[in-house]
Amino acid sequence: MQSVKLSVTCRRNLEKKYPAAALKQIDKAVSAWTKADKERDIQTVHVAVDDTAAMKKLGVKAVTGAITPNKVKRALDALVARLTPDYIVLLGAADVVPTFLVANPSASEAGDDDEEVPTDNPYACSRQFVASRRSSYLVPDRVVGRIPDLPGSTDPSWLVDYLAHVAQARPRPMADYDRDLMVCTASWRKAGEECAKTLGRKPADVLISPPTKDKAPAIVARRNARLHMIKCHGVDEDSRFYGEGGGAFPDALSSPTLLGRTVPDTVAGAMCCYGADLFDPASPTAQHPPEFPIPSVYLKQGAHGFLGSSTIAWVGPVRMMCADWIVTAFLKSASTGASLGRAALEAKQDYLRWLQQQGQEPDAADEKTLIQFLLLGDPSIHPVPSAASATGRARRAGREPAAAGLSAAVPAALQRQRRRAARFEIGGLLRESLPERHVTSPKKAPKTVADEARRAAAAVTTAQMRWTLGRADRVVTTAVAPELAPRAAASIAGQPGLRATRSVAARQTYQYYWVSRQKTDRVKRISMVTVQADSRGRVLGSRVVVSS
Repeated sequence: MQSVKLSVTCRRNLEKKYPAAALKQIDKAVSAWTKADKERDIQTVHVAVDDTAAMKKLGVKAVTGAITPNKVKRALDALVARLTPDYIVLLGAADVVPTFLVANPSASEAGDDDEEVPTDNPYACSRQFVASRRSSYLVPDRVVGRIPDLPGSTDPSWLVDYLAHVAQARPRPMADYDRDLMVCTASWRKAGEECAKTLGRKPADVLISPPTKDKAPAIVARRNARLHMIKCHGVDEDSRFYGEGGGAFPDALSSPTLLGRTVPDTVAGAMCCYGADLFDPASPTAQHPPEFPIPSVYLKQGAHGFLGSSTIAWVGPVRMMCADWIVTAFLKSASTGASLGRAALEAKQDYLRWLQQQGQEPDAADEKTLIQFLLLGDPSIHPVPSAASATGRARRAGREPAAAGLSAAVPAALQRQRRRAARFEIGGLLRESLPERHVTSPKKAPKTVADEARRAAAAVTTAQMRWTLGRADRVVTTAVAPELAPRAAASIAGQPGLRATRSVAARQTYQYYWVSRQKTDRVKRISMVTVQADSRGRVLGSRVVVSS
């Protein structure tokens, strides 16, 4: 039994971008990659969705006319129905396989000014995409990763070099990921140390910027670690991540200093704004031309994968919030046996599920976080061996597995299929339980709510900050109680006033958002206080998040 990986690209966009010689290099690299997958018990089906002949062989209509995200998704959905893949790869950056642009859930004139969020989430959702229906793209239920080339570049090596690495990649001992490079701004030190604890790492190992800077000996000494966590500031079309402290924003990490210094098989995750922003370094809007995007440098040097945000991201200044949870969960799973794709999917689903288990509705910052984080890299890569993959290798070598149990009895591919089925079901349940969100623009909030907002904001407020009530969302959550078991239903049948039916209860709350934006010479520094209350103005909870 083999696992199935579906890889899709858009041939016409590749042909517009690359000369014939470069296309031959890419085709050769893709062929070697799929051949290597076969040796790993993965059947990789690579197809251009606009190739009529190739798509016809698979029984699916090719994309015709202008290539749009909607058309690519419809073709992808049809291929998934035919092949039921365990992994899905989007081969090429957004100028090859287009990303979706969806409404920014936390948009605010005085705060988060991203109008739209570039996202691959709709490709990871089994539902038909409807731009006006956030349930169609907010909760992923498929494993998806993007293997990007460099936007705007005719140099195929950005894609070819990574594919060559993947073709040779093998799981490493878990101990190889014991060393880490963790960098955090001084202003968020407490939250960064909490991230380290969640990862099972020493808080004292988090490098604080400032005083630590890009070329500091402490960072230089750890660049060859294979697990990287960066909780710093990022800027649109910028090749650097920035620290923060005492009003200063020093370079904490930059693509020039990463060149030639990142070791193969690194797994990286960044909470930074625009952490996964892939841009043309020759663009007139690039911040430091001709410096390359940080994720591109990681992948070209043989990093397994990179998880990051496409836009302004939300993090916690004192406690872990939003992006902190997603990135930390991804790194922890990927370094303990999960594939990169599984780690990314579970990080998003489990965060939303955890919120619901606490009796909380996701707020606008949570929803943006679920949409904006992208996995760059082959989702089938296992940085360290899973129990099932170790069993399979032992049997192929003619040895019996060392330990008995479920992993020894069930083939790796079958375990993977079961996990995918379970995550598909979890995604459906999470999607159905999403609350309705109705955005309003209130002139003021109840006194109890405003008082709580002032109390919560005190943790981050400085003399220069001015807070504005940006919006108040009316949130309606519908809870459906399951039907009674047949025996219980039979026992009450015939009793007056009792019926074995499903009960539906609707809960209405309000989420009030205060925002503050400060001007700096380098980064967007936005803070947001959210207070949740019931219809009577009784406070149910509050929190503070900041832009990274």
